This record gives sequence, C-alpha cells and structure tokens, in this order.
Amino acid sequence: MPITIASYGPDVARAKKYVYLSGAAYCFDIPAWTCPYCEKAKSFGYEFDSQIVNKEANTLAFIAVNKELKEIVVSYRGTLNVANVVHDIHPSVVSIEAGSSALERGKKSKGPEIWVHTGMINATNSLYPEVVEKLGKVLKENEDFDVVVIGHSLGASAASLTLFLLKEGHGLPKDFPKPKSYAYFGYGTPRIGNQAYADYWNAQEMQITRVVNKADFAAYTPQALGGYVHNGNELWLGPNGEEKVCSKEVYEDLSCANSMAALSNVHDHLQYWDVHFLSCAGADPVATVGQFVIQLH
Repeated sequence: MPITIASYGPDVARAKKYVYLSGAAYCFDIPAWTCPYCEKAKSFGYEFDSQIVNKEANTLAFIAVNKELKEIVVSYRGTLNVANVVHDIHPSVVSIEAGSSALERGKKSKGPEIWVHTGMINATNSLYPEVVEKLGKVLKENEDFDVVVIGHSLGASAASLTLFLLKEGHGLPKDFPKPKSYAYFGYGTPRIGNQAYADYWNAQEMQITRVVNKADFAAYTPQALGGYVHNGNELWLGPNGEEKVCSKEVYEDLSCANSMAALSNVHDHLQYWDVHFLSCAGADPVATVGQFVIQLH
C-alpha cells in the first residue's frame, strides 16, 4: 500500500554505534560500565548515568550520556527471562486511544484508533514512570540535548512505545524538559501495533531506524494477518553482507526482510553486526539460569 513517510532514516552509521549500547543492556552489572559492549560505548564517549529495573516484571533499561555529542541514550533490554517470555507471547491487543496523526496533548484524536500488543505495552509500562523521572532529571542537568531511545527484541518494542508516550506527553510532569530532538533505533523489532500505529511513526519528522538482520524471526511476529504492521525506515542486513535501505513507499518492502520470511530463524535475531546479544549471558551462566527460575512463595 503506497504511503508518504515524513520520518527520515535509516542512519547506518548511527545504527552501527547504538547497537553496542543495545547489547550492553543484556549485561548483569551495567553500572560498573566494564562489560565488552559498555567499553565499546565508552570509546564513543558514552558514560553510564542510571539504571531502571522492575523486579516484578523483570524488565530493565539504562540511561547513558554523551556530553560531547550532547546526547542522552535510553537503552531497553530485550527478552532474557520467564517474565519477558510471558510479555512476548501475550496474545491480546489493547487500545491506547490515539490516532494516526500527531495528537494534541491530553486529548483523544479523532483519527483511526491505535492498538498495540498487550504484552509489549505492559512491559513498557513496568518501567515508564521511573524512566520519566530519571530522564527528566538528566535533561534538567543537560539542557538542549538530543534523546535517542533504543532497544533489541522486546526492548525495541518498549523503546518505540516509550517514545510514543513521551512525545504525546503521557504521564509527564508539567516541568518535564523538552529535548532538542527525539530519535529511535530498534534492532529485531517485532510488529508492535496496527496500521494506525505505523502511520503515526511514518508521519513524525524525526530520525527512525528499524534494523532487521537477514531472516530475524522477530521481524515477522506477530503475524501481519492479525492486523500488525511495521512502519517504514527499514535497514535490512542481507544474507550476503549487504546493508539495504528499503523502500519508503510501502508499509513492508517485499524486497527486504520480507523476502526471507520463509527462512525466519532465531539465530539471525541474536546477532547484529558483531554484537551477540546473549554473550554476557553466556559469560555468566549462573546469573542467566537464575533469570529463568520462578520463585515460589
């Protein structure tokens, strides 16, 4: 279906940089800022600021700041435990009472109603209040900084939904500082919502980059037949090492990731460029196993 996309992207160079900050979200001692991906992020000038954790939902995000680039990055972790799996497979959808065009703050749009995957918005909401609190604090200390929200897998969904809530002013205090700009970078992003949600992002005049590695299974879930649609701005990492900026004139370009849907697999989901998202988990198997142990009370 032909569309007009106002958002700009993908940005390959920035995507290759933020992937390390996305990988760092899977490490177990992020505040130490010494994991391999933390060190790589540090080499680009990013310093750890704060961590947001919801123990009940077992979700996590962290904030890093680059003073030289005047940039704040909010990075969300993807699936790593039982609670995350429950969020991933939640079958229902929920309306967030928003239209496909930019909304007036605090007012319901008259446009088509947006609905999104329930598990994904639940995971987002488990961290959102504290993200608002800590991000607001960092913005007050660093005026006129750009905010980049990123993530992999379930974390990419949470990043997108967080950015939507931030842009629409949901739950923001009156004195929440306005950043210079917002940007989104997602790796292995699932389909989050319906066409109205995709339309919303396609209409935003901002940087959006949605990276898909080869036949990453997450890019095909949930099924499009259920009404889920990706927004544009896809950067496809093809099977022969190509980095293809996909068409901005269709919702889902059949010449890009969708051309390999029949070959979808988990392996392509776990590694983007030289970042293996579970490498920290593999280096600390005891802590990893603990993530999948259900506590009995």
